[in-house]
Amino acid sequence: MLRKITMLTLIGVMLFGMAAFAVEINFWHAHSTRHQENLQALVDAFHAEFPDITVNLTYQGGYGDLEAKIGAAVVAGGLPTVAQVYENWVTPIQEILYPIGNFMTVAEVDDIIDGLVSSNTYNGILTTVPFNKSIMVLYYREDLVPVPPATWEEYLAMSAALTTADEDGDGYPDFFGTGFRPVNPELFLNFLENAGGSILNEDWSEVTINNSAGLIAGEFVEAIAPYSFITNEYMSNHFPLKLAMFVDTSAGYYYNNQAAVGGDVVMKVARVPAGAVSQGSMIQGTNLAIFDTGDITKEQKDAAIDFVKFLIRADNQVFWAKRSGYQPVVKSAYETQEWIDYVAANDY
Repeated sequence: MLRKITMLTLIGVMLFGMAAFAVEINFWHAHSTRHQENLQALVDAFHAEFPDITVNLTYQGGYGDLEAKIGAAVVAGGLPTVAQVYENWVTPIQEILYPIGNFMTVAEVDDIIDGLVSSNTYNGILTTVPFNKSIMVLYYREDLVPVPPATWEEYLAMSAALTTADEDGDGYPDFFGTGFRPVNPELFLNFLENAGGSILNEDWSEVTINNSAGLIAGEFVEAIAPYSFITNEYMSNHFPLKLAMFVDTSAGYYYNNQAAVGGDVVMKVARVPAGAVSQGSMIQGTNLAIFDTGDITKEQKDAAIDFVKFLIRADNQVFWAKRSGYQPVVKSAYETQEWIDYVAANDY
């Protein structure tokens, strides 16, 4: 009888210990459909590696919705443990964020792409870390664009040549050489960068978007607009039936390629056409933040550190990038054989 009681006590202690170490964290994100499936796969892999940590994924709608819900939760309470955030969202709330960099090794911080370290650093502290970062690329129909334009001049000339007449009488060309979405400013900002300009000067003390570089970028947009399918919808909704090529985020690769396959054409990807000064491609996308408020426990914050570090680990960044079109945010990912083989196989 005593032995039975002792065994039951030991089992109870073990079960209590397991329950005591189990931690549950919430992750708010803005990834739908394909990207959400990939994110769930990463969470499942994390659960296999960290069985005592449960990550609850919560889709909050688009990025605007996510920003609004985070803002409301800052005021009313109920913040998640982890969330995707843009840099400008962090500025007013950095004091309630758990500084992730303080819990990373020097090697882990050094592995992050250099420019992404500075953009996630506030008051000298690496507060957030990059996660889903994309670049601007040129998508094009191989049958209509055998050689992609390498310069603005080529891009403009080819767009004009591929734009057809208005045969249906609706006042617009029936087919366009290119297209863009005014609702998202990144295309113009990429043109601005290619012209050698920026919105602000280096110390953010002066607006510079209205200088000569800004004028050059604006004039180029004006010149190419007549040959552009302009819509606030995603280009994948109209490619390849309404336009031959367009500059867009690499994160749209899956959707744009699905549209091309549905239209029975081959889609290719190239660098953005070079402007007057550069052929640079703007990096965009969100970062990961951990909240540090009274209703989030130390155990949850530490579990979130494990989760965040897992997401930006080289093998997981390669998995994410291959399936999403986002670019790896750590240097070591580019050195993996899997990524090297992937790039070679896809002719990037």
